[in-house]
Amino acid sequence: MSFLKDIFFPKFCLSCGKPGIYICLNCQKKLEYIKIQKCFYCKKPSLYNLTHQICLKNLSIDQIGSIFYYNDFFKKIIKNIKYRFAKEIFKELFKIINVNQINFLELYKNLENDVFIQPIPLHKNKFKDRGFNQAFIISQYLSQLLNFPVIDILERIKETKNQAEIKDRKKRYQNVRGAFKIKKDVDLNLIKNKRIILVDDVITTGFTVNEATKILKKAGVIKIYCFTLAQG
Repeated sequence: MSFLKDIFFPKFCLSCGKPGIYICLNCQKKLEYIKIQKCFYCKKPSLYNLTHQICLKNLSIDQIGSIFYYNDFFKKIIKNIKYRFAKEIFKELFKIINVNQINFLELYKNLENDVFIQPIPLHKNKFKDRGFNQAFIISQYLSQLLNFPVIDILERIKETKNQAEIKDRKKRYQNVRGAFKIKKDVDLNLIKNKRIILVDDVITTGFTVNEATKILKKAGVIKIYCFTLAQG
């Protein structure tokens, strides 16, 4: 079956066009690991990318960690996953990732029990069109690394535009404002005084994960961490 699929839907390196693979050995070098640890809000140095206390507001994210820089090559990877539905790219990408290069994973590994992983949800219409949620696939990968369970308590109630297509920061914020809510059938005791790692593919302005964080903290979550594959 895989053989036939390769014939009718051949793979090519997303950077150089080499056949048979999405991310060839040479082009793997174009994936740049983020080695500088800093607070997402003020961009100043911070161990494990923790948000500084002076930057931390009541409903802020407590930490944001990303593996790669959101460079031109990574943009091609994400574009092909999202809009050409080539989710098999994830299999190659996860094999390539060197977990020893991800310094903030130590923070997650040292967290106490009662930690959950929550993917940023897609709107039901977008999920129907795409057939999968890339954040959920990434969440499964992270769950295997950390042995924390993946939960599904958030719902996207606003069909937002793609943030990458909106250049104005104010319009980006308005685009995701009010986009999420806790699902009706969720027992809030499940997450009260717990910690959650929010997962998304890419973070740029942080408006999307910030909006989800507000909902979760209002519901009783005490700490929100954010894990993304790339940051721009």
